[in-house]
This record gives sequence, C-alpha cells and structure tokens, in this order.
Amino acid sequence: MPQIDPHIFRAYDIRGKAGAQMTVEACKLIGEEFGKMLQENYGAEHPHPTVALGRDARTHSPDFENALRDGLLSAGCRVLNIGETPSPVNYFTICNEGFDAGVQITASHNPKEDNGIKLQIRNAEAFSGENLQMLRKRIEASGKDKGLGTKDKGRSENLDATTPYVQKVTSLVPSLQGLKVVVDFGNGVAGPVYGAALQKAGVELTPLFEKPDGTFPNHIADPSNHATLKTLQETVRKEKADCGIAFDGDGDRVGFVDEEGKVVSADYLLLLLAEDHLQRNPRAPIVYTVSMSSILETEVKRLGGHPIMCPVGHSFVEHTMKKEESHLGGEQSGHFFCGENFYDHDDALVAALRVLSIFSERRKPKKPRKPKNPTNKNSLDSLDSLDSLESFSQLFSHYPKIFQSPEWRPHCDDAAKGDVIRKITAHFEKKYPCVTMDGVRIDFGEGAWAGIRQSNTSPKISVCIETRNPEKLQELETLVKEHLRTYSEIGA
Repeated sequence: MPQIDPHIFRAYDIRGKAGAQMTVEACKLIGEEFGKMLQENYGAEHPHPTVALGRDARTHSPDFENALRDGLLSAGCRVLNIGETPSPVNYFTICNEGFDAGVQITASHNPKEDNGIKLQIRNAEAFSGENLQMLRKRIEASGKDKGLGTKDKGRSENLDATTPYVQKVTSLVPSLQGLKVVVDFGNGVAGPVYGAALQKAGVELTPLFEKPDGTFPNHIADPSNHATLKTLQETVRKEKADCGIAFDGDGDRVGFVDEEGKVVSADYLLLLLAEDHLQRNPRAPIVYTVSMSSILETEVKRLGGHPIMCPVGHSFVEHTMKKEESHLGGEQSGHFFCGENFYDHDDALVAALRVLSIFSERRKPKKPRKPKNPTNKNSLDSLDSLDSLESFSQLFSHYPKIFQSPEWRPHCDDAAKGDVIRKITAHFEKKYPCVTMDGVRIDFGEGAWAGIRQSNTSPKISVCIETRNPEKLQELETLVKEHLRTYSEIGA
C-alpha cells in the first residue's frame, strides 16, 4: 500500500512539511490519482484532460513539480507547464484557456519548511473538502486496486501564461498614473508578474523584496501577519507614498497600509469593494466569512446589498459565491474574489488594482452625480456622492469605527484542536449567544464578538476579537485568552 501522510489532506488544499510529509513520492501518487479522476470526469470529452501546472519559488517546488507532472502524464493527461508563477495566474489560465484542471505547487503563506498543492478543476473551482478526502482514500487503496489506468500516456508542453494574464488584469482598470505605491512582495513568486502589471497600469512603483526566493530571507510572506509589514510601513512613510501593498508567498492574498503606514483591515477593503460593486449591481450578494467584522452585515444591508456569511477558507467563499450567484467575496486573511468582468476565483492583484482604481477615481475633483439606482435610497451614500479625497485613509473614513486584535494563532496539534474547539464552544455557550458555523463566534453584545476556530492549513487555533471601543477590546482579550490558557493543548 502506498505510504502517504493523511494529515497533509486539509480542508481546501494539501500541505505539510517538505521532505517529511510532502515528498516526491507523495506528489507523484497525487498527480497520478488526480489525473485518473480527471479521466473519469472529462475523459469522454477529452481523451487527454488538459492541466495547467505551476509552482511557487520554494526550493523544493521544482522537484515536486516534476513528480506531479510524471503522475499526471502516467494518467494520460496533457500537461501545460506554466512554470514559476502566482497561483492566480494558474486559475486564470484554466478559465481563459478552457482547461480541465490546474495544479499549483505552493504552501502559500506558510514558512519555508512547508510545501503543498492546490488542485482546481474546470472554471478554477477548488478541488477541496470531501473531494480531497476521496483522493486520499483512492491513493491509499491504489496498492490493492490499480484503478482506471490508460493505454495512452499523456504529453507535456510549455505555455506562456503570464502575458495574457497581465494584459487582461490591466484592462480591468483605467490608467493609475499619478499613484505612488510601495509594494512588499516578500520574496514570494508574485514579484516579477505583479510588479510588471502594476507598472503597466501606470503605478509609480517602489518595490520591496521583489526577487523570488523560497527561503524568504527577509520575512515570511504573509500580509495578515502585521509583524511582517514593518519595512513596508517605514518605506511608505519615508517615500511619502499614497499607500503600501503586501502580497503573500503565492500571490493570492493581499494586504494594504495607508499613507501613514497604518494597516487597513480586510473588512474595510471588502466593504470598499462592495460599495463600489453595488453601484453597478444593486442588491447583489456579497460573501464574507465568520471571522470578519459585523459591519459587513450592517453596512452591506445599508448599501442595498445582500450580505452572506460562510465558513473561513477561500474554497468556502468560492463555493458560497457560486451557490448564491455572487461576484464579490473575501475573507480576513486577504483572499478577495472580484469576478465582475473577470472570473470568480480569488486574485490578489485584481483586488489590489480595483482598490487602487477606486482611490484614483475618488482623488479626481468631480461634480455629484445622480444615483444609478434611483429606487435605492441608500445609493445616495455611495462613493459617487462623497467628496474627492486627499489621502488613501479617507477612503474608509465614513465607515463605522471598529477595534480589532491582530489574529492570534497559538499552536495546537491537528489531532487535538477539534476537541479543544468543542470544549471552548461549550464553555462560552453557557453565557453568550454563539454561532457555530465554523468553530465558535461569541456575541458579547453592542458589536463586540470573538471568533475561535481551528486552522485548516496548519496545527494552530485562530482567535479574532472585535469591539466598537478600545476598552472593551482589552477586556475581551483578557477574558478570552485567560480561558484559552486553561487548555494544556494550546501553546503560548
């Protein structure tokens, strides 16, 4: 029976320690079995299902890429090699070329010791959840049952995926000339592609750590970790830039800081995108996760939209958007799905370009216009009716003020974290209303809440806390953390 660590098959991708859990043998087995599943689903239409194969800049990614290619070819797939590219380029290629699937070797924002695989099927739909568990079971059983097999081996060829991607995403926004932006690429894979696109769009770019380096010598590429943003914040202030942007290791997550270097929450970014989207798409559904701010529900409703909450995870956002026929969604970690005039997969660069475009347009002096949807009274509060801006931070000044703790992610073994979350939930349910869609979201009243859930990508627990005043925030931080310290399974 093939040896493969079952713990690498997580909620929405495959991820683990390179060399220990993620091995060349495991990658080949995954490629072969995924290829067989593609044959079963699409083989009647395409005797050689088409698969875009890309990788991030981690030092072990080329070896894993070769192994996955061998596995896919053994299952009779046609493999299109797109090389070292951001994950959204892979997703775009699947949609733009009408491919059957995509495979991206990456561990996203995880440390350099980790690696993983993101699998997509047609329309860049995440191959996740139960599908990943099915894949695992098939691999484990493949020693007993050889499976489908194929008489014809596949073939491999190279494809330039970057050129059409850059052309498309830059066509989504008007010229951004006049914007001065510092971008921290974190030595992730996004630097060359996203840097070229931002400059093509007209941005005056000051790049930081642009060269891909899978050892991440400067800091981990994770914009949701505020400690990684110090150089970006300092450089924005020094250069007197309009704002700063940070991307993660594979370019599917984005974070912003304003002209003073202050971090802009993903909640405000999604609300800004929603406010803009609802001008053209009144009553549209906007998808957000259980870890995001309560203002998304109240403000999206005020703006005439339909807020929809879902579990945390980019695949859950994506699947909820598909179910609800939504073209805008996001999550706290910096995944944004901006499908209007594009595709409905997550793309950090597209989100960044749309935010910059809104700012660029709002900076221009203009006369107030009549609302595009006269029947929607709340559209009078839309971006069109606001005065022109002088600074990036003013984009968010009309939203309710919230106070948030940086996400706290203490260690907790994968085998223990489910039981720990159940005990935490039972404790707080005795005194407070709770939503248990994904872990527990505890309602402390007056807009104050705390979300505690298990990470789907690593052996950690995620804790988010939000209030409407700083005193309440400090009180809840003490209350929640003191209780979590009573569990020996949770690390410092």
